[in-house]
Amino acid sequence: MFNNVVAACAQCSLTRCPLVSWLIDGFYMVGVCVSFVSMVVCVGVLCTAAVQIAACIGAKAGYPLADAWSMVLEVQRYLGVAHFDQRATPHVGSDSQHSRLSRRLVGTPDPQVLRPIIPGVTLPTGHLWHYLLALSICAIIHELGHAFAAARARVPLRNLGVFVMGIYPGAFVELCKTKLDQASVGSRLSIVCAGVWHNAVTALLVFVLVRSGGLGAVFSHTGWTRVTNGVVISDVASNSPLHNRIPLLSTVYRIDDVYLQSNYSNTWNTNDRFGETSIARWTHILTATTNRDTNTAGYCASTVENMDDGLCCEMSPEFPLGESPDNDVFCFERFAQPSKLSLSKHTPMCFDLRSVLERSDAANRCQSDSDCLQPNQRSHLYTGKQKSSICVLPSSPFASSRVVRIYYHLPNNQTEHMLLYAGSPTELWLDVQVSSLCPRYPYLPHTLPSWIETLMQYILSFSLAFCLLNALPAYYLDGDLAFKLLITAVEQRTRVARATKCNILASADSKPLYKKELADSGAEEPVELSRGGQMVYTAVTALTTALLGWCIVGSVLLLAL
Repeated sequence: MFNNVVAACAQCSLTRCPLVSWLIDGFYMVGVCVSFVSMVVCVGVLCTAAVQIAACIGAKAGYPLADAWSMVLEVQRYLGVAHFDQRATPHVGSDSQHSRLSRRLVGTPDPQVLRPIIPGVTLPTGHLWHYLLALSICAIIHELGHAFAAARARVPLRNLGVFVMGIYPGAFVELCKTKLDQASVGSRLSIVCAGVWHNAVTALLVFVLVRSGGLGAVFSHTGWTRVTNGVVISDVASNSPLHNRIPLLSTVYRIDDVYLQSNYSNTWNTNDRFGETSIARWTHILTATTNRDTNTAGYCASTVENMDDGLCCEMSPEFPLGESPDNDVFCFERFAQPSKLSLSKHTPMCFDLRSVLERSDAANRCQSDSDCLQPNQRSHLYTGKQKSSICVLPSSPFASSRVVRIYYHLPNNQTEHMLLYAGSPTELWLDVQVSSLCPRYPYLPHTLPSWIETLMQYILSFSLAFCLLNALPAYYLDGDLAFKLLITAVEQRTRVARATKCNILASADSKPLYKKELADSGAEEPVELSRGGQMVYTAVTALTTALLGWCIVGSVLLLAL
């Protein structure tokens, strides 16, 4: 039944129009070209990943091969295709599940180009349904590409279905092999490459829909209002420390000293890479590896306020805020390099966290101890104690942790509220879902816009992954048959050119023979590869498969390490 539906769509009266038919055929021929470009790109990515994984494993084993990846990074920096901030490099032993996950999601420096997708490790458990649905959609679109292109070439379907392997969904299409072998090389190429091409087109459409604001426009016309002065809290993970502490539908308008309002000018450059929208600024501040507010300015405090009890700086995964019985006391360290007569930079100091952070607005932040002696800051310190004023920063033993000030308005209330968050900003970004849309009516689900947007992001990512990985000339992938058909097409053209040349130079008696050979070379019969072509096909396919296998095994091994 489905075969009849696909065939009817592919051969309907509209598609029989010469112009429409020419456009559809041209559409799939463009897909063939895009597939081979994807093949070359993915082979390059695979080679880079293989060297990178080997270098990372070598680095962990103390083997000199680790220098190879340093050379690759230098080339990437020189070409301007990669940027790495050494300040974001995690300390040894501080790599948690969330930090590994966050680097994969937001593109911060990561020791691997390719990572296995494992729920709860490299995939947020809260995104599991987005992941499964997006993977199913991309797989179905991929297989429908094969089915529609086959129907255009009058190759019938034998089977079509979906399956689940573990928790991973998939789809498949089985074509009539006899009819497929009888099709021309060009038709077979369009069928084989149609899946990759459909995924590429899907990725382009989703990208345009999201980036152009079309998705937001749809919601704006169906019951939601766009918020311009910040981001709306649509959901908070139940295991987050912010759960039940910040009401849903609250508007976060400021993080530390950075305002999220799209038309607000900040001291820190928040739109150099991520755009100017509130959502972009929220993402940038919580996930970027440069321009972090607490890495560029400290807070003024007086040493007489030091409440060190010997426990506040004893931090561990079990006690991330220290072991002090006073929850308001937090560990601080010197922000600037101290003088010889001052306290050591790493000498632990304990201050009342809220007291220090609340009195340090953007105008009263410090870069050094001398900044805290300016007249406009003396009023904040104890009288007569200005000489003991120092510039400090909340401290944490984990490179990915810091203290974040979150400023927000309650729904339908413009009263300013501040919430202090101590931990990983990236975990905050993962646990708190935000949106730029707020429902106008109480019966509308406030999580729907952010849910759909997250789904679109996964569809975009998986579509690109399908487009690249399936184009690889490796066993059991579309690129395997596509590469074989490419060699076949090259050999056929060579054979036709040779036959044409011989036909021109041959005597009159031999012309019928070469005319027949010329006609046979374009016949709709399967043509076996020559010995040389078969050797090239086998070598390239085996090498690519081995390379892909190494990347898969190596990435899992590095993840375990």
